[in-house]
Amino acid sequence: MSHLNAPSRRKPGRLLAALVISAGLIGVACGSDDTGSKTTDATSPASETTGPGTEETTPVVETTAAPPTTAAGEVPVPGGKVVMAIEADTSSPWRPSEMVCAIACYQVIRNIYDSLAMPNGAGSWSPYLASAITPNDDFTVWSITARDGVTFHDGTPFDGAAIVENLARAKEGILTGNALRPVETIEVDAADPMTAVVTMNTSWAAFPFTLAGQAGMQASPTWLAASDGDDTLKSKPVGTGPFVYADYRPGEVFSMTKNPDYWNAPYPYLDAIEFRPIADGLNRRDALKSGTVDLIHTTNAESILEFRDNPDEYPMVEISNNAETAYTLLHATQEGSPLTDVRVRCALAWATDEQLLIDTIGGGLNQIAYGPFSPTQVGYLESTGFPEAQDMAKAQELIAEYKAEFPGPLSLSLATTTDQTNLTIAQQQQQWWTEAGIDEVTIDQIDQANYIVTALLGNFQVFQWRNHGGFDLDQQYIWWHSKAAPPVGELALNFGRIRDPQLDALLDENRASTDAARKKEIAEEVNLLFGTQCYDIWGSYTIWGVAGKPSVHGVTLFPLPDGSNAPFGAGFAGTFYPMTLWVEQ
Repeated sequence: MSHLNAPSRRKPGRLLAALVISAGLIGVACGSDDTGSKTTDATSPASETTGPGTEETTPVVETTAAPPTTAAGEVPVPGGKVVMAIEADTSSPWRPSEMVCAIACYQVIRNIYDSLAMPNGAGSWSPYLASAITPNDDFTVWSITARDGVTFHDGTPFDGAAIVENLARAKEGILTGNALRPVETIEVDAADPMTAVVTMNTSWAAFPFTLAGQAGMQASPTWLAASDGDDTLKSKPVGTGPFVYADYRPGEVFSMTKNPDYWNAPYPYLDAIEFRPIADGLNRRDALKSGTVDLIHTTNAESILEFRDNPDEYPMVEISNNAETAYTLLHATQEGSPLTDVRVRCALAWATDEQLLIDTIGGGLNQIAYGPFSPTQVGYLESTGFPEAQDMAKAQELIAEYKAEFPGPLSLSLATTTDQTNLTIAQQQQQWWTEAGIDEVTIDQIDQANYIVTALLGNFQVFQWRNHGGFDLDQQYIWWHSKAAPPVGELALNFGRIRDPQLDALLDENRASTDAARKKEIAEEVNLLFGTQCYDIWGSYTIWGVAGKPSVHGVTLFPLPDGSNAPFGAGFAGTFYPMTLWVEQ
């Protein structure tokens, strides 16, 4: 009997591969084999812990959860090994402040590193590796207390100094630094060596959400110091997580073994886990069917639909709550580009028949998107002003109007991955946009390993992408605020280099707010702005499928120390964490 739990039928949506930078930074959205949806099969119980966005902040009670039972009343069996196929290998070195981390990377590294906080089932956050995260009255000073009795894999104690060391490095990181811009000082509390004090230059009520991602991951200070002088050590990470590094061969395998002293007992159950990158979604499916791997993580529509129809042979859990949106990313401010004009951007949107892509290429799997927020996220709207159906005449009218003002050849370059599904989508977009009046649309296929770097540098006009899952609008700050939009050629998380004063003001207001009703209004205003400005061409809401052999159990919600559960995608859209996995012996 399996506990991967076969899902019920759902509304359609599409499948595309992509990079994704974690809400708390950083996991970078990538081009991939896959696409998105509206609901998830599992829900987490609401936590009593609250955080910014609610009326009070209460630290998690330090308790140890009892061994959970499955839906069938079975108790997990310790031991064994699982081989899991993921969509890409996008990171090295594996130091938190240096990782260029996509979803697949996050699926791996979360087993080595714990983060200070985690999103919880109440739509807020809870301390995780930290025992308490407490603000002052105006959210300009935060105290972060290390959990007692935790050591890193190399025996180094976890304390306030370790938190300071990791956050200081994250503050200076090329990418993670973008997530910590408001941080002014980080120091050990003079009265408590287990506590770090972080002082901001502005009110930042949603700060703990950032601590739930890459910027909040904790690595051994001893290892960090040693790896400063030895690059070979940078790919041998040392954290406090449920598994310990064993071996890493780029593009081939990342293996790890059980941490027998893990603080969040009784996890993990497995003795070992091995991750193998297989970029093509269908090849990943075939690896499971052939028995080469035990478990796969995929957004490939054909695979998900096949596994839905064979729940006994390949049990599957589907993850879509808080997941990303698949879309076409536009470079909105590149000098000399026609995409600086809202008429051209919206013309591309009017010319696109997203529902046709969903139905013909995505097997009718996913739900069409009209904005960045999925139906489970704050800020979701059924109508945003974004084109809801193809209107080629409208697209041609807008292009003709633009050409009348700016005569001459009109050309665009569309970047995609080497995945066949993504290429097919790009070819269809090429056809539609040419019909709309674009004189030349070229397609540039970029290897998965280089895809994210191309986006970070801004060396593109049009880009297939997947991003924006999360639990609070503040998690989008790094993607959309003009402060995260340096010139082309410099690394940026605002990939499209959006520089919109109205958007900046809304993001700034949300960052400082604890009024849940007003935060919802702000997120909806942002959604409407994206709908009318066409900064991106929205596609569909992503569904992630985790399918495996019937002997693999335990694809479930993330267990928090207070006995409640974090939702799927906690810390990184579309992910689950294998510390709950177990196998029949």
